[in-house]
Amino acid sequence: MNRKRIGLLGVITSAALAISVAVVPAAHAAGKTLVIWADADRTPVIRTASAAWAKAHNVTITVVLKDFGKVRDDLITAAPKGLGPDIIVGAHDWVGQLAASGVITRLFTTNTSAFAKSSIDAFTYKGGLYGIPYAVENVALFTNLNVVSAPPKTFEELESTYMSLKAAGKIKAGLLVPAGDAYHNYPLFSGLGGYIFGSRGKSLNTKDLGIASAKFLTNAGKVDTWVTEGLIDKGTAYDFQLWYDNKAPYMITGPWNLATVKKSGIPYAITAVPSIAGNPARPFVGVQGFMMSKFAKNKLLARDYLTNVIGSDDFQVAMYKLGSRLPALLSAAALESSDKDVVAFGQYGATGVPMPNIPEMNSVWGDLGNAWTTTVQGKAKAAAAFTLAAKNIKKTLG
Repeated sequence: MNRKRIGLLGVITSAALAISVAVVPAAHAAGKTLVIWADADRTPVIRTASAAWAKAHNVTITVVLKDFGKVRDDLITAAPKGLGPDIIVGAHDWVGQLAASGVITRLFTTNTSAFAKSSIDAFTYKGGLYGIPYAVENVALFTNLNVVSAPPKTFEELESTYMSLKAAGKIKAGLLVPAGDAYHNYPLFSGLGGYIFGSRGKSLNTKDLGIASAKFLTNAGKVDTWVTEGLIDKGTAYDFQLWYDNKAPYMITGPWNLATVKKSGIPYAITAVPSIAGNPARPFVGVQGFMMSKFAKNKLLARDYLTNVIGSDDFQVAMYKLGSRLPALLSAAALESSDKDVVAFGQYGATGVPMPNIPEMNSVWGDLGNAWTTTVQGKAKAAAAFTLAAKNIKKTLG
């Protein structure tokens, strides 16, 4: 999966890897230390929002700057050797691999009803909760109101609007979504009847693979039509430049791009991706949270921090201000209900599907993304490309 998100979906690099930044309370000599691995973007917020708790509990919080894309693998390697942190910041789709590897610990004391259900479900693996969620994110449809007067109510309207604008020579593309990125394309995929894994009770059934489901294959010809029409841009870039140049009316992206959109001054609307062929175009929902290492040196202290700092309104609102992601804590989300963009993302996200957090998902991203690239760039028909992807994934999963 080609990630361009601060979260679950982007590699955030830091030139200052493994540099420690501490929040040091008074009379620190008699206190304890809590070590957290975090990326450069979140570190300042963690420091500031944790300061009062650290002082009250006589704790030194040491934040070790990490490359977000390496945290998962580094924890698996370092934690059993006693070289890891007490707590990490990460995406919910890491949970399955980390839990299966025995490097994160199950949490028992959280009031789960205080959080959005999707966020708790996302951090639940085999019946156990393995993280305290702080933010929920998903993509949505951004409409450029310089190009069209209102967002589309149906996908047919989106398509016909594009065709009219194209015929008039006013635009160069219709819907911008990075080719090859299965996360960004998931609303289209689900709207066409596709899914990743089916359900078996409360668990995902890896034997029920929906990459080339019967419903998707029935609708796959629509993708071929979109490609022929030029509705879907063939580019793989995440800069969405044609949208900003007023040469494309629509793009699918997330809250991580809100600051850029606002800075552009372009009037916009954020809405759901319209249903396709009668099927809801559900987005993937990604959840960010804090997880405790099974090898944490200060487990009781770490649990108290997770409950009383991460699970607080002040902390979750502070993290929201960092990247406009809806707080997972319901009371914190309610405090931001006046933000129409957050509300729009939240309404659409409520229809979404949490990204599978099981280890088997790692075998899906590459082939599913390749199927999109191959189709959108006109190298194969959709039915053939996704059937091949399903075959390859099944072979990998065994």
